[in-house]
Amino acid sequence: MSEEDAKKVVFDRHEALHDMMVKLVDGPIDLDKLKAEAKKNRVAIQINRGAQVWRTGDSLPEPDGLEKNATPLGQLYFSKVGTKYYVFTTSKGTTIAVTSQIANLIIYPSWLVYWPWAALFIVLFVSYKILNRQLKPISLAIDSVTQISHGNLAYRIVDHPKNDLGKLTLGINEMAESLEQLFASKNELLLSVSHELRSPMARMKVLLALLANNETVAKLNTEINKMDEIVEQLLESERLKDAHQLLNLETYFFPNVLRDILNSFESNDRIQLEGSVAEIAIDIDLGRFKFLIRNLIENALKHSGSESPVLVSTRTENSELFISVRDFGTGIEQSFISEIFEPFSQAADSSHRSNNGVGLGLFLCKRIAIAHGGALTVESELGRGSEFTFRLPIVV
Repeated sequence: MSEEDAKKVVFDRHEALHDMMVKLVDGPIDLDKLKAEAKKNRVAIQINRGAQVWRTGDSLPEPDGLEKNATPLGQLYFSKVGTKYYVFTTSKGTTIAVTSQIANLIIYPSWLVYWPWAALFIVLFVSYKILNRQLKPISLAIDSVTQISHGNLAYRIVDHPKNDLGKLTLGINEMAESLEQLFASKNELLLSVSHELRSPMARMKVLLALLANNETVAKLNTEINKMDEIVEQLLESERLKDAHQLLNLETYFFPNVLRDILNSFESNDRIQLEGSVAEIAIDIDLGRFKFLIRNLIENALKHSGSESPVLVSTRTENSELFISVRDFGTGIEQSFISEIFEPFSQAADSSHRSNNGVGLGLFLCKRIAIAHGGALTVESELGRGSEFTFRLPIVV
């Protein structure tokens, strides 16, 4: 029991205990009788009267020591000296002190009440640390898979525990390395094929130029030009992997650039400029910037009705320029939005295939946006159209 509970027990019985203790000193003190009484009640008794001391066993603290931290409980006093507890009282100049070995074993200090909670906290903290250390490889594996899923194939896990989870992290590293090599091989093959295609196409153009002009020659020339454009897009997509290092950045007055882009669409009244255009200077690679905006407008025109307008709007916010192109066409299915900026995604889904190209346009637009330190996003709703937004940092 706690000290408080022990004090309550003593207080509840203090009158009876006081009478029993006083009777021990009522008259001459008989040590044999005192020892018998102590043995009967399984306690140790000590009586101090002046210089005389009677005890039933080992020495108990002197009255002065008992009184230092004594707590009055009715007619008795409750005291703790060292690690032992005592009950004592004074009668007719005599101090009677009693202690119990059993009581000393079962009574604990009040502060000890908090030790189970402290111990529980320590156990939980140590368990957390051990569990966190054991589960750290799983967290690293999750981070690695997330990085890989976002295209960062160069990401590797550095710490590997010496257990079965270590095999997991090492296996993920091996998988990432294999994927990186696979994609590198694919890109090399794609580049090699693209470069090799340019020579025969150039020769085909020369041969067509030697033929008499007719409808067939014109159609062949158009298709070759489309093939040449696709090859150029493939090469450009690979060049843009170097991102910002590839760009030829120069400062331009944004309203002039936007006006040139809009004027490049011959007599197309469907394109409408909404709101005012911020009169700011922007650092851009002019050719690639124009390709991005033109591609967004061309897609909007292509995927909306012949009478449906295409809205172009601009705004500035927090040192960033936002250029939005909105159409009111059929919209894009939500399941396809996450893939729309992937290469060849248009060709992979017939419901979104356009009449021209193989789905590299938006992929290139995305890379151009990232290369400029910005981003390209889309919001779309089936039956209500789509809105593409290019976010470009404004360099002050």
